[in-house]
Amino acid sequence: MNLKDFDIPKEAFIYAAIHILSNRMQILGDRVDPTVSSKQWFLLAAVSKFENKPPNIGDIADILGTSRQNVKKMADILERRGFLKLEKSHDDKRSTQLVLTKQCWEYFKSRENQEDRYIDGIYQNMDEVILESLCEGLDQMIKNMDILLEKR
Repeated sequence: MNLKDFDIPKEAFIYAAIHILSNRMQILGDRVDPTVSSKQWFLLAAVSKFENKPPNIGDIADILGTSRQNVKKMADILERRGFLKLEKSHDDKRSTQLVLTKQCWEYFKSRENQEDRYIDGIYQNMDEVILESLCEGLDQMIKNMDILLEKR
């Protein structure tokens, strides 16, 4: 049975679909390569986007929408496995920065083709109009949730 088969409001469908997609994305992402889980890969990918200065644990927690403690746990595992280094910031000794290792960059390069196939499979049969609408809708949902989180 498909979620679309249920007679529910569009808002309920979207809410449920996002949860289902999240679970399936994690399952499929973990199948891409057993070396690094999809959550660990997402953390490494987020760190890789900081070009000028390594991010700290709080920066990555904000991007991933999770706690500093969760980022620290994953970072500790990834450090033990040689994918990143945890270094004290030169500017603020209380802050821990995440720095990708050479091994991590080599790892990214080695799985590039697998990732391309995975992403292509997820977005097959989706034209530019669908993708743009999806981006706009999800961006607005994130903004709405940020407002709700601030109210607490």
